[in-house]
Amino acid sequence: MSPPSLSMAGPYRPPTTTRYTIPPAKQQSFSPLDFNQDGKVNFQDIKAIAKNTLDRNDDGELDVKDLHSLADSVLGSRKKECTRCGKKLKKKTKYQTGVCVDCYRNPTDEERCIAKTTSGDRCQRRISDKSQKGYCGIHLRKFEA
Repeated sequence: MSPPSLSMAGPYRPPTTTRYTIPPAKQQSFSPLDFNQDGKVNFQDIKAIAKNTLDRNDDGELDVKDLHSLADSVLGSRKKECTRCGKKLKKKTKYQTGVCVDCYRNPTDEERCIAKTTSGDRCQRRISDKSQKGYCGIHLRKFEA
């Protein structure tokens, strides 16, 4: 019998499972715009997103009716009646508040300025949208400045 042959690396050792481990699979993250998750954002992704979000009547097609309903939802319908008294709004509505001119000039107690005038009465003007404490545009400079 001849002695076992030795190579330059030493005697033969069978592979073990502890040395050769398979690395865990990396979880791939996709862009939110990558709708079909193929790793690329392309025209098919944009087309699928448009079909899912812009197809308002669910007929599977993107057409003019879908675009009109989208525009109506984004822009909203114009208010044609006063929100307080129900009168039809004319051309001259005050500052797009949704109330007619008469209701704008005669605010309710909740919408009135909280300042007292020189006569001791409560101010009759409407609260300014710039006020944080409830004053009109005139008293805003005096009390909130």
